[in-house]
Amino acid sequence: MTAQTTLTLPHDLIAESRVKHVPKGQIIFYEDDLPAEVFIVKKGVIKLLSIDESGNEKILHLLRAPNIIPLAFFSGQDVPCRWYYTALTDCDMYVLQRSELEALVFGNKNIARHMTNMFSEEVHEVLTRLDSLSKSDVTIKLIAALQYLVVCHGVKTTNGWWRVTFRVNHQLLADMIGVSRESTSIAMKMLADKKIVRSVKTAQLEIDFDKLHLFRKETEEHKS
Repeated sequence: MTAQTTLTLPHDLIAESRVKHVPKGQIIFYEDDLPAEVFIVKKGVIKLLSIDESGNEKILHLLRAPNIIPLAFFSGQDVPCRWYYTALTDCDMYVLQRSELEALVFGNKNIARHMTNMFSEEVHEVLTRLDSLSKSDVTIKLIAALQYLVVCHGVKTTNGWWRVTFRVNHQLLADMIGVSRESTSIAMKMLADKKIVRSVKTAQLEIDFDKLHLFRKETEEHKS
């Protein structure tokens, strides 16, 4: 297993762009916003989420560098944001005008190819997670979320362990899989007892991907 390919931004896309710092927890776009500016993530992680009538968050995706936000940019000028975008970590982002980025994308086939590949990778991961959410078993949902964190946000350390590059608590995982924090904590304890997950001194989550994959196969076979 290898982590998702790191994409490098074309130099002429960002050469003269200013950089904006967004602190952890700040909302970048609200639902129904139609921003004139487009951001390209330089550093950090962005939560793409919806909020229900009770104020509960549902995390739809976690966007890393060098993603473009809002995703509605790819649908044209007149499409408002469908969701909230919030900084999960401290973030630095390149700032471009919508018209400026559109001109670059449509006028440079290398940039267009780069953006298409990046967007395709993100759609693949969204669909993979979406498929797991149709399962009724909390453990299967959690395993899929952990696999996603390894593939998109993991760095290999030692002896098969992968470290997620930002802090992950049980509430974040619960918001990703749409279950209660209590249910998530119980499932995480079971995975920790099996030495599939662990927390290091920095409080960052580490995952043994091979053990996780094997446990998923065993769990799905048992359920079938």
